[in-house]
Amino acid sequence: MLRVRELSDEEGQALSRLVKRSNDPTVVKRAMIVLHSYQGFSPPKIAGLVLWSEDWVRRVIKDYNRLGRDALYPKKSPGPEPKFPPEIRKAIVRFALARPKDHGWQAPTSWSLDLLRESLVYEGVVESISRERLRQILVEESVTFQSVKTWKSSKDPKFAEKLRRLNELTNREHNPPIVVSVDEMGPISLQPYGGHTWARSAHPDRVPATYQRLGGVRYLMGAYDYYHRRFRGYLTSSKSGEGYVRFLQWVRGRYPKGGRIYLIQDNLSTHTTPAAVAEAQRLRITFVPTPTNASHLNPIETHFRTIRRWTFTGSNYTSWEEANEHLRLTIRRLNRVHCVTNSRPAHRWWTRH
Repeated sequence: MLRVRELSDEEGQALSRLVKRSNDPTVVKRAMIVLHSYQGFSPPKIAGLVLWSEDWVRRVIKDYNRLGRDALYPKKSPGPEPKFPPEIRKAIVRFALARPKDHGWQAPTSWSLDLLRESLVYEGVVESISRERLRQILVEESVTFQSVKTWKSSKDPKFAEKLRRLNELTNREHNPPIVVSVDEMGPISLQPYGGHTWARSAHPDRVPATYQRLGGVRYLMGAYDYYHRRFRGYLTSSKSGEGYVRFLQWVRGRYPKGGRIYLIQDNLSTHTTPAAVAEAQRLRITFVPTPTNASHLNPIETHFRTIRRWTFTGSNYTSWEEANEHLRLTIRRLNRVHCVTNSRPAHRWWTRH
């Protein structure tokens, strides 16, 4: 009776691991054949266990006796030469990432698949290619059709100085000061709000279409304690200089034990009126301005997006009392989920983009 040769302990363990962990069914069955043969099963018996023919079982055993572990892995045919080798694919990607005007096209400012295919053939990059195959190659090379996004850079002459000041305040590991990030969200009006939500296919949630705004507008005055990771805020009808003075008094009231407060804020004119500066000095509040056109450096900005989504998506509030109550519940949830889940001071993750 045909049997596999004597196996060492290492070979037996390796075969057992292949049977349990390999993702290739052919390798698994071949390893099972070798193990069954080593355990004394005859080729006809093994053929019934693995559902292969006796001839193939015998061939696997003979190949393993001759080649060892290499006999377990099938030799796959390389197949025909690819029509679009890596060099051609790289050329297609470079072509797609360029502008049409770089290749003599004046009217279109971006590629369509048809125009890109026509240009590739015309300039001799490929002899021929279908529209679908071109799309597949671009997707395989991680080139997708995306929306064009904007970006802005700060031209503040004191950018480096302000950024260094922000880093010093937001990266204290021991005895951190009271750092509060403030800003206004709004204007907010009483109107139906859309957004994205789960719904049955072809049956979206709907809100009424209205064109009258009779409830006026409100602004959410927000304050985010950076190290305690706690958000606070209230609605106000305006964001004037007088209102900002009252807001400073409200922020000071959140810290009755005293201590200097470092207030991170943007460069809105109402934040630095003479009355606001004088009130900040009286309340022991130090203004820490962010650089111009660099709102992403203000830690509170990312929380405003969450608050807006949680409070207003698919909503249609009829009164400010109702809207204010939902804002209060949203802020409570934000503090429970986002702000106090980690007591260790976080680095400025909002700048990672």
